[in-house]
Amino acid sequence: MGHHLTSKGTFKSDKYPWCPEGYFALSFKDPLAWSAIEEYALSTDDIELREDLLEAVKKAEEEN
Repeated sequence: MGHHLTSKGTFKSDKYPWCPEGYFALSFKDPLAWSAIEEYALSTDDIELREDLLEAVKKAEEEN
């Protein structure tokens, strides 16, 4: 295993120190993250969150 797991076995980002333990940050500025964000958006039951995430990815793709 790598160095991203704490002694409790939870994930901790070294790239984003502000990100709390147990969370993984995805950036709309990172094209590799877009498909993961879209997948999450399509699987959530929160319709407003889905729409906002998909719109934000669309905007990010247009700006890239």
